[in-house]
Amino acid sequence: MAAIAIAGTLCLSAIANAAGDNGPQWPNLYEPKWPNVSGEPPSRPAAKPKFGPAPVLTSAPATIPAREPEITGSVNPVYKASPVAARWGEFKQPPAIFGEFGLRYVFSSNKTSKNLYDIGGGAMVSRLTYSGVDGHAAEAFGRVDHTSGFFLKGYVGAGILLNGKLQDEDFPPGIVPYSSTDSRQNDSTMAYASVDLGYSFIRQPGLRVGAFAGYHYLDQTVNAFGCVQGASNAAICGGGGLPDTWKVISQNNHWNSVRVGLDAKIALGDRFSLNLDAAWLPYVKLSGADTHWMRIGDYPGAFTGPIPEDGKGTGYQLEAVLSYAVNQNVNVAVGARYWRMETDGNTHFENHVVGFTAYPQPVEWKVESLGVFVQGSFKFGPYPTGGF
Repeated sequence: MAAIAIAGTLCLSAIANAAGDNGPQWPNLYEPKWPNVSGEPPSRPAAKPKFGPAPVLTSAPATIPAREPEITGSVNPVYKASPVAARWGEFKQPPAIFGEFGLRYVFSSNKTSKNLYDIGGGAMVSRLTYSGVDGHAAEAFGRVDHTSGFFLKGYVGAGILLNGKLQDEDFPPGIVPYSSTDSRQNDSTMAYASVDLGYSFIRQPGLRVGAFAGYHYLDQTVNAFGCVQGASNAAICGGGGLPDTWKVISQNNHWNSVRVGLDAKIALGDRFSLNLDAAWLPYVKLSGADTHWMRIGDYPGAFTGPIPEDGKGTGYQLEAVLSYAVNQNVNVAVGARYWRMETDGNTHFENHVVGFTAYPQPVEWKVESLGVFVQGSFKFGPYPTGGF
């Protein structure tokens, strides 16, 4: 996926370069061709005489003076300042939109875990930890800016989760003695998206800083296979355990978050730039389900199916991208990001245990993801927006 993204951007670069200075050009994002404001008028050739052959000129001025002659009756004209140059400060940049879109390949190391407590919430009865989970995702991203300072940005991605393991711990007095089993994690998936609306309150050559608010979504499903007892409780996966071809536990979580934060772009010379993004998640809502496949049945104490879980909490997300401008239209970049979200809620055993009256039990959930990525992107605009 990384090769496809980079190859695509290099093809776009080749097309843009092949056009040359005199051929068709891709639109330029960051160097719009506004009128010349230097006060110096453009050069023009000497006028051809109306009658007779053109005289041979031994010398001629290369440019027209930036000042206009004032008719005074004198042989030598008196020059005054050009009214256009004098009033240039009154002219404003025409309203326009411009932006960037591209593709990424993201590799991530992921961890998700929960702590389950007794009905009163005073004692931990179980802890499940999925760690060392490798993520591989393809992602599309984009950003649109307006000359007023407002911007819209976001990304959407999906991928697979491979490797890693599940450690499932059970504690006395719920389970005696203490139990700790290991299972292989594999064949899992993830999908995510984010969208932010913001305003750049600092816009200077080489520096842009803005604030934004938005929404983030993460869907994560992890699956555990097999079971081997790592402690002294032989009653749970003892005597050789279960083969790692058996699916024993699945967890599907949906994380919905509100984002508020800052983003910045810093020029590092002519071609390099650094993009930074930091977001606090003041509101995170979890909706999930825990499926213990080996305990689903119709006997007393069995589960009727997946056990619903929920929670509310907070989190934060950080991202940094180092970009290199191949040309004025095409960028390639490397980056890194970190996500962390935590919630407190309940596991809803009620109406899901055969033959028993069950009650909700408090549960704490946490998810972490550390990712690195490569990307290619293409710039577009500026495109006029009329009065907006």
